[in-house]
Amino acid sequence: MTIAPSQAANAGFTPRDYFVTSGPNIWQIRLPNPPTLFAVIPDSGCSPDHTGITFDHEGALGQFAFDMIVTCKFSGGVWAVDGAGTVNAVGNFHSGGQIGEIESPAVVPRTFGPFGGKIWVADEEYPNTSTTMLGAIHAMDENGNVTLGVVEWHGAEAVLVIPQTPCTFCSGGELFQAITLNEQGPYGIYQYFPASFEGLGGNVLVPSEAASGTALVQFDGTNYVTSVFDLIPGATFEGASFADCDVPTPTPTSTPAATVTPTATFTPTSTATLTPTATFTPTATATATATFTPTPTATATATFTPTPTPTPLMIVVTAETFSSNKVTITFQNDAAVDQVLTGLSMTWPQATNGNLTKITMGATTIYNTSTGGGTLNTSSLLGTTAQRTIAANGGTATLTFTFHNNVSTNASNYTGTATFNPFGSVTMLP
Repeated sequence: MTIAPSQAANAGFTPRDYFVTSGPNIWQIRLPNPPTLFAVIPDSGCSPDHTGITFDHEGALGQFAFDMIVTCKFSGGVWAVDGAGTVNAVGNFHSGGQIGEIESPAVVPRTFGPFGGKIWVADEEYPNTSTTMLGAIHAMDENGNVTLGVVEWHGAEAVLVIPQTPCTFCSGGELFQAITLNEQGPYGIYQYFPASFEGLGGNVLVPSEAASGTALVQFDGTNYVTSVFDLIPGATFEGASFADCDVPTPTPTSTPAATVTPTATFTPTSTATLTPTATFTPTATATATATFTPTPTATATATFTPTPTPTPLMIVVTAETFSSNKVTITFQNDAAVDQVLTGLSMTWPQATNGNLTKITMGATTIYNTSTGGGTLNTSSLLGTTAQRTIAANGGTATLTFTFHNNVSTNASNYTGTATFNPFGSVTMLP
């Protein structure tokens, strides 16, 4: 199962729609409506089960264009589905050589090493490892080109991208794992809290179905490096998911309020006043008669205000300039809510530009640490929240990246994303 994030609006999806696989059938759930058949994958390898499903949050260089990504476990097929339910073949992992079975895909961040921005899948049965242990992660680009064994991990079960900005669910957990002890033993859902992922945003976790624990995959500038993130003795991992901050929160539904017309108050007619005469015979006293017109009590009528359909969030880059020692990017917020800049990732030609020395947002310095190596990946930004906010409904903001040397003016020499809350990741370069 997967939920359409805000970025999926770029591919024609409605954010917060649920999508569930059942073999080759993709079902859409939009409460309170019943499930509807959204698409059918023309691949027998998606039967009978273990069909992988995810959304592309990156949109890197047009790759997969924020589509839904579906993988077929037994055939190795990979498919992209847009918001109209149109299914397109991306490629097949068997084209790269012998594989076992693929599942649990993810499109990893663009800045995550040489295979950043690509589809990664887990293959718990991959045989061609450097050891006798089965299991690895494979990668595929938008043209269907395959690289097998990008990362090896025994019993690799899933590819889980650690969010740059933590998001929690229910009792404060950020990651939720389905675990069985010793395959047939006790089972349950385990949760991990944000403190476990401090400083690890943008890296990848790979849990094991072979009781080898969960691997942390990082890129050291040259190679992908694995280490043990967590090891629960005898734990067999199955499904797992991070709470997705890119899925917009639901719009609250108002409680119907009853409208009541009050009952009329009874008002009697006035009583006649007795006036005596000078004679002994008194004048009879008039009898007061109460007269009223009853008004029926109005029946309360409930007025119901329906929940509006969320407006897809959109943040676009309207200008890129390369001049002197500066790279300048202008963003426009076309969403109906304010957006706060929370993270930046960027690569640049170090030999030409030299170190990145400063980043400003408008007149505010939000980063001032001299950074080399041609790579930046940070969520530690200076300035107040208000100074890093782009106003809703057309507000704009300019990021200026200042380097030690005059910069390369070839946009293809750069990559970059900016992360906004609540929108998510926005591609700014190239």
